[in-house]
Amino acid sequence: MFGLFSPPWSQVFEQALAFILIAAIAAIFAPRDRRPLLGAILLYAAGLAARGAAATAAAHAFAATASTIEILALVLQGIAFINLGAICFFSVLLRRLRLEPPRILHDLTVAFAYIVLVLYLFSIRQVDITGIIATSAVITAIIGFSLQDVLGNVMGGLALQLDRSFVPGDWVRVGEVAGRVRDVSWRGTTIESRTGDLFVIPNSLMIKNQVMVQGRAGTIEPKQRREVTFNVDYRYMPTLVIDGVTDALRHEPIPGVATDPPPHVIFVDYGDSWARYAARYWLTDFRGDEQTDSIIRTRVFYALRRSGVPLATPISNVYLQRGAHEQALFARGNVEDRLAALKAVPIFASLTHDELLHLASVLEYTPYPPGEAILVQGETRDELYILTHGSVEVRLSVDGATSTVARIDAPHFFGEGGMLTGEPRSASVVALTDVECWRLQKSGFQEIVQARPQIAGEISHRLAVRNIELHAVEEGLSEEAKRQRLRHEHESILERIQRFFAIG
Repeated sequence: MFGLFSPPWSQVFEQALAFILIAAIAAIFAPRDRRPLLGAILLYAAGLAARGAAATAAAHAFAATASTIEILALVLQGIAFINLGAICFFSVLLRRLRLEPPRILHDLTVAFAYIVLVLYLFSIRQVDITGIIATSAVITAIIGFSLQDVLGNVMGGLALQLDRSFVPGDWVRVGEVAGRVRDVSWRGTTIESRTGDLFVIPNSLMIKNQVMVQGRAGTIEPKQRREVTFNVDYRYMPTLVIDGVTDALRHEPIPGVATDPPPHVIFVDYGDSWARYAARYWLTDFRGDEQTDSIIRTRVFYALRRSGVPLATPISNVYLQRGAHEQALFARGNVEDRLAALKAVPIFASLTHDELLHLASVLEYTPYPPGEAILVQGETRDELYILTHGSVEVRLSVDGATSTVARIDAPHFFGEGGMLTGEPRSASVVALTDVECWRLQKSGFQEIVQARPQIAGEISHRLAVRNIELHAVEEGLSEEAKRQRLRHEHESILERIQRFFAIG
């Protein structure tokens, strides 16, 4: 019996040489499969060792033992060749052809090859395969009935991988579980949530339940639309709320938020005592969904504060808070803070105390969060900002390239050119930290200028002096050149102020 299985040692050597050569090629072209390749090599080495043991047993007249060991050697070497062949076919040949079949197809092919190997060995030993199949039919039925859940998961995994409804790397939601697909195996699908938890969901449930694919792996920018809702009192016009919040969301890019389509705000519903709005945006970084929602809520909060629109609260509290806010607004300490901010602006040095009190009464408190634009290059806005807390950055865009040209720290002011002449902004100003400003609009300053037109001359002179001092340092101007440039600059600024405020 031993002679039926044992080929000449020259043939064994040739088989081993062929196995080593194929394994070397696989190791070069399929470096990611070195671990299963090593397993195949170890199995083949064990098979060779078993052949040697069988030969030794046969030499000592242990024919039955030698036959059994020879069968074991054939099994080990057959499995090794099947595994090596699968690596060469799926990991070398198909990958070179840029084909990536489902993993379960690889497993099915290998399993089918194992069955063929067993049937081949049975045929060598002249075993009646038909009798085995007939005898095991009842056992197979019992096993199939008891393992129906397992078989359901296996068939489900096969269907998922062949259908490719989703693949590893996709972002999916199944019921309450949402995350990135890590693997689709025989038993179940592994999903990694945004918090790092791993959920293994049986494939049978994946087949039966609704699966929402939120983002495809490999796409340029996977997107998911999200929204953050907020409530506002009915006393404030929807256009005021929508325009203010939309501008805040679009001025500066937000990490993890798509710019196309841009964020927008809609009027969602009428509540019992407030109007409900939603800030909608497209999320591109699924791992940072909650953090991005927090940034959106922060932008909404600051935008509403700048517009003088409070978030809605129950009616019984809204009027109490509103009254307290108005009392604090006109308290003496608040006025003193406003006067101190105005006196820190050099162009207002010539104003009287009454004129400063008038300006203090029309100042608007405008806070900004980090990263939001206060002024945008090219826009026309007649507003002066007095910076009382925080730091801002001045950015200049030329031919699509943006660079930082200055940093301004409180206390300071900016935007006076727009308020006095109405000219477009020459640069953008972006908040670096939490910023608090007082905003003065042209309408609040116009009454003073028209009542005392000579203020325009005093302000234009101060602006001209400041501009010429900057040019003198940069260009090295002489005293005579400075005087001539100052006269021309003063006349130019004065003419623009008079034209903008319609004064003679």
